[in-house]
Amino acid sequence: MKHYIEILKRFNDFKGEANYSEFACFAAYHCVIICVLLFLGYAVVHPLAIKVINTLSGLFIVGTLLPCIALFVRRLNALGRNPKLVLIGLVPVVGLAYLFFICLKKD
Repeated sequence: MKHYIEILKRFNDFKGEANYSEFACFAAYHCVIICVLLFLGYAVVHPLAIKVINTLSGLFIVGTLLPCIALFVRRLNALGRNPKLVLIGLVPVVGLAYLFFICLKKD
């Protein structure tokens, strides 16, 4: 969890580098948190609670978008790739998956 908090604190650092363990830990924790929020959205039956959980899920995703992009750029810097490659993530499912697998390469 330490890596997750540290990466959220470095949301505006696009010049540095991120190692494999930082990226992998952040990706794992981020996916788990999003899955838990989505599960709660489907498990709850009260309409007001559903709206609250969906709103919190949306705010979480939007709030962590900049730290995620910064982490991808730092990881691409560490791999020696062009940081503009992060724009491939704009392609709907395939581009983001391709970018993710590039960043999962070990140093």
